[in-house]
Amino acid sequence: MNKQVVIDILRKIFAYYDYSISSSDICDLLAEKDSDHLFIKFEPQTNLNSIRYFSHNVQRYGGKSVLISEFFDERTRSFALDEGVTLWDKDELESRIGRAVLSGALGEYGEKGQIKKENNMQYDMQPPSPREQPKKKYEKTTRISLRSVAVNIEKSEALSLAESKIGKVKYQQLKFIPIWYYRYHFSTQKKFKSRVIDLTGDDEGYINAITGENSFNKYNGIQDNIFVPTQNYEIKQPKVEKKDALSRITDSIIREHTKEVRLNEMIGDTIVFEQKVFTPDLQDINIKMELIYIPVWEIRGGREAIEINGYDGQIMAVRASSSAEFI
Repeated sequence: MNKQVVIDILRKIFAYYDYSISSSDICDLLAEKDSDHLFIKFEPQTNLNSIRYFSHNVQRYGGKSVLISEFFDERTRSFALDEGVTLWDKDELESRIGRAVLSGALGEYGEKGQIKKENNMQYDMQPPSPREQPKKKYEKTTRISLRSVAVNIEKSEALSLAESKIGKVKYQQLKFIPIWYYRYHFSTQKKFKSRVIDLTGDDEGYINAITGENSFNKYNGIQDNIFVPTQNYEIKQPKVEKKDALSRITDSIIREHTKEVRLNEMIGDTIVFEQKVFTPDLQDINIKMELIYIPVWEIRGGREAIEINGYDGQIMAVRASSSAEFI
């Protein structure tokens, strides 16, 4: 779905039904009429952390929150319901827009021929009022300023995964590990005798700012603020400085894109073969990098401890719990 097109359509529909339309720093569209305050936000990719953040912000202002995206899984829907956030996926959005437009075209008319717009609006575009029911209890969180990727793996999920690997859990902590995240691009040519060798690269990766290890993994949805538990969380400090990280990054990129080419040419009646190695030059590589953090669940059992990536759920390490401290 095209975000701007969707927002423009909704703006016209709500304006038709006499809602005042404005923008807000917490949503893409704010539609207000009498006591109704609808905060509508479009997110191509969403996660539990962003839903919680949106819900908390809307609650501060008072109103109803609507989150639009292409698709929501059942876990996300359940969580959003408990947070009081209405979700519209592509099918739901198409249905509501269709009903609203049709209601406008075939609406009831008053004595003077004016359409009674308000009759159908609440059924077409209004999100339902939050249900009066006990909310699930979630661990208390606080919002901090930290350039980080989202915590997509909840504590309960991490504990469940850990128990299947290390048994009964005795201790857990959410850590934020610093990484030098980078994006690079280059396109160059190398000449050797009559041959021209193309060298190109366009990718992302990161250097662990504690261990110095390089990885060509990608992270999406980097944000400036993050919700963290009020207890048992730690922000690790980087040990690898930016200059050192840049040197490691360029070395990794050059190794990744080194080409070994077998060349041959005729010398008289003889074919001569030659192996030649080509690498991109440092000045050809354009690199952008920044320091961000990734969430990691550290969970310890009786004999072993485990680290679980809080972004994608990957198991990063399993070690004896008596060994040296994790990253």
